[in-house]
Amino acid sequence: MKRVSPDAPDRHDPPAAGRAPSPPGTRVLGHARAFQRDPLGFLLTTAQTCGPVARLKLGPLTYHLVSDPTLIAEVLQVRPSNYLRDTRSSRRVRMVTGESLLTSEGTAWRQQRQAVQPIFHHRNLMDLGRTMLTVVDQACVGWERAAATGATLDLVTEMSRLSFAVAGRCLLGAEVQGRVGEVEAAFPVLLDELFRRTSGVANLPLWLPLPRHLAFRRSLAAIHRIVADIIADRRRAGAGSRPATVDLLGLLLQARTEQGALLSDEDLRNHVVTFLLAGHETTASALTWAFALLATAPAELEHVQTELDRVAFDARETGAIETLPQLEQISAVLQETLRLYPSIWIVERRVVETDDLGGWRIPAGSAVVVAPYVVHRQLGRWDQPEVFCPARFRTSEPPLLLRDGYFPFGAGPHTCIGQHFALMEAKVILATLLSRFRVTLLEGALPAPVGGITLRPSAAVPIRVERRRS
Repeated sequence: MKRVSPDAPDRHDPPAAGRAPSPPGTRVLGHARAFQRDPLGFLLTTAQTCGPVARLKLGPLTYHLVSDPTLIAEVLQVRPSNYLRDTRSSRRVRMVTGESLLTSEGTAWRQQRQAVQPIFHHRNLMDLGRTMLTVVDQACVGWERAAATGATLDLVTEMSRLSFAVAGRCLLGAEVQGRVGEVEAAFPVLLDELFRRTSGVANLPLWLPLPRHLAFRRSLAAIHRIVADIIADRRRAGAGSRPATVDLLGLLLQARTEQGALLSDEDLRNHVVTFLLAGHETTASALTWAFALLATAPAELEHVQTELDRVAFDARETGAIETLPQLEQISAVLQETLRLYPSIWIVERRVVETDDLGGWRIPAGSAVVVAPYVVHRQLGRWDQPEVFCPARFRTSEPPLLLRDGYFPFGAGPHTCIGQHFALMEAKVILATLLSRFRVTLLEGALPAPVGGITLRPSAAVPIRVERRRS
């Protein structure tokens, strides 16, 4: 098919509210084929060649890639009411989460946020952190066995299982333990179908009895059934039988709306499924990259493990949670990992009224996409952006924000509400495992990232572990 430019010539000097420049594409599909073939590479190249705003055509749909932090702030912080989350991608996510913090807007979103916000109070996070330490300490048994036998582990699988165990226990308490395998098996099916539907230009309806559609519906029904059963059990038990440890479901059961009403079973289910979906997958992705990057950077790994030894971090000690703020090396590693491989690598917004961004016209009804993966790797903004260098964050005072080109958890009113929970979980897992084990990659180079629902490795990451201390 002949390649043409479906839009205005490629130029960086806009006329007054002119049409943004566009990379070469095909006459019918525009840029859909290039985006589907390599979304990460395509967006990086587009930002480099077209400048801060680029116009993209994905079949009949018009998108604008915005890659300048000042203009991104206009979208996410200054005028969020003109850039709504009611998009193709959020409508797909709603198939799993229902009306939730990930998909709702306006009054509904504000009420949900206000009801949930107290759950992430520092005191509750500290209690949840103690639960995390217990779960990760128990998971060390498998790594001890692998260290003793020399068995090969897959880092992707290990981090997925571990983060799911933590998320399930922190969300649903001990009740989930007998059904964790069923829940864990269902989520990859849901995520695969969601990504297929968000990245495709057109999708077949789910009621068609295709094998993958049937698998999706079975998996979603299983998740809903398990969560509903646990909610019902907890309601029947009542306040007189509270769990021994804090979990998010217990806190949600106490949460109230602006009108003072308790949350409905449907609201509870949607919140739980949302936190499972968002919390498990994003944390697993970040941890996989963090362990892999450290395994390729011996000097950075030495910094981390020296600090762990100095602090005498031990997940089995009652005061371990209070030592987390002292682990500055791990904090820097996590921040740099999220710069290179932000779990939420792209964000979509629908344009309500025609706007002007940096002199470029953004028509009503089109969409804006913002890609942290792209902004975090801009050469003019970062020194050697492709290099893993945690020192960027060890020396950053005050912390880097969107204005600096860094926003792994989003920005504005819809900034991820669970970011402190996620960072604590990642820190607990890294600290616990690295205090006891050395991780060796069995293949030299890291797999290329794949831009799915999160940013995950394109292949397995085989590792071997050996004991540092028992």
